[in-house]
Amino acid sequence: MTPSVTIDEVYLEIKKIQDTMVRREDLDALLDTIEILSNPKTMAMIHKSESDIAAGRFGEISSTNDLI
Repeated sequence: MTPSVTIDEVYLEIKKIQDTMVRREDLDALLDTIEILSNPKTMAMIHKSESDIAAGRFGEISSTNDLI
């Protein structure tokens, strides 16, 4: 005979699975981060930008015209 299962037990099992699941958005963000960190040119640009900001070499953008 097959053991019976209540709907509450099924619900609790589903909740356990949901608590340990990785969401698609989190996985996408992780893959984006790995891609950035593994690209030496991108990382060099980020480090240069951080140096520029620390040295005060930046401007404020207040409109789309500032980007042109």
